[in-house]
Amino acid sequence: MKTNKLAFLVIVVVILSLALAACKPAPAPEPAPEEPVAEEPVEEPVAEEEPVAEPVEEVNPLEGVTVQFWHVYGEGKPMEGMVALVEEFNKTNEYGITVEALDQGHYGDVEDKMNAAILSGDLPDIVMAYTNALADWYAVDAIADISSYIEDADYGLSTEEMDALYDSAYDAGLVADGARIAYPLTQSANVLVYNNTWAEEMGFAAPPATAEEFKEQMCAGAAFNTERGGDFAGTGGLVYYPSTTNWLNWFYAFGGSELNEAGDAYDFNTPEAKAATMFLNDLRDSGCTFETESYPNPEQAQRKALVTMSSTAGLPYYEAAFADEANEDTWTFIGAPGPDGTLAVDAFQQMLGVVNTTPEKTLASWVFIKWLTNAENQAMWISDYSGYLPTQATSAALLESYAAENPVWATGAKLAAIGPAEPQTFPAWSSVRRAVGDAAAQLFQAADEAEIEAILIQLTEDANALVAEIQ
Repeated sequence: MKTNKLAFLVIVVVILSLALAACKPAPAPEPAPEEPVAEEPVEEPVAEEEPVAEPVEEVNPLEGVTVQFWHVYGEGKPMEGMVALVEEFNKTNEYGITVEALDQGHYGDVEDKMNAAILSGDLPDIVMAYTNALADWYAVDAIADISSYIEDADYGLSTEEMDALYDSAYDAGLVADGARIAYPLTQSANVLVYNNTWAEEMGFAAPPATAEEFKEQMCAGAAFNTERGGDFAGTGGLVYYPSTTNWLNWFYAFGGSELNEAGDAYDFNTPEAKAATMFLNDLRDSGCTFETESYPNPEQAQRKALVTMSSTAGLPYYEAAFADEANEDTWTFIGAPGPDGTLAVDAFQQMLGVVNTTPEKTLASWVFIKWLTNAENQAMWISDYSGYLPTQATSAALLESYAAENPVWATGAKLAAIGPAEPQTFPAWSSVRRAVGDAAAQLFQAADEAEIEAILIQLTEDANALVAEIQ
């Protein structure tokens, strides 16, 4: 029985095992290997081409601009030179600027015409004048400040060009507020023209070094020609015209200044002004001065004047006068000698101002001024046409041969450096200068010191009244 039971259990266990096996989940089938999927080719992004910019044509703001230039060179070589230079600029400048150059007479004529033009509005674009006149016109907004043009990266001066300028000539164009209202074309000085050969023949080994020596030599020349008689009677000493410039030469030699000690007002009633005037009047009373009908260079070439007074720019006219007379005397420029041996000349610059019109015209005006005054053109203008003096070292270097061949001119260049110069940027000097000229004529007619003092007092009052008018 036990055997049967055991067999039965075995059978049950087997059946249960089979049943359990049948209930187990079927094993998951092995995944089939995936076929490699071909990747779609990825296109690299194509860089977009930058649009090619069309070349931009540079705009020339000066193309076709015409500027009118008023100057003072109406005759002789200076006129020829100015005409030639302007024609050259008009042909060759890269901007298409045209300059119309018009002679307006003397500086006084220019001032009168410019004053009228300011009232009418019919203005030039460039005007040649002394700084004092330009300062007056700047005060009424008729003259432009050219500082920004000089410093401009495209149109201005290079560092080398700036460094070459003589400070004294360049800074003469500055006014009190810092504006640069004028640019120097050249410079010159009012000097004395002295006949060395004739003086030596009369026993004078050197030009006069003091006012006393000057009188001695002038009176010796006058005495010499009195003995010659005829057309020479009454000549021989100093040809003196009582003009502003001539009187100032002697005023400076005697230590004078147009301004008071504070530098804030005019004062001509000074010991220096009286002494200079009395010296000139003593020469007159001693018969050692005389006047001529026109410029005195012919008289000097004829030995009718031992000394005359002239701008250094008058050199070509003196050379011509001596050549016309076939006179081979040696002559030179000297300064006016003061009582203590001080030598003085009246130094001044030939200035160019830009009139305050349109931006295009003012820029075009500066472009022409820059070209006209560059080293090469300035040197040519001086040596070939005008005889003026340079305002920059680069021009002076180009004129070394000219200086060696023209020792009188070289002497003038040295004298211009000793000055002094007129107070051209002080208020109303343009008008005051005319008053000085009127007073100089009166002073040369004065009979005594009291009359001289009265004239100087009146001149001082008139000068300061002119200042008050414009202020």
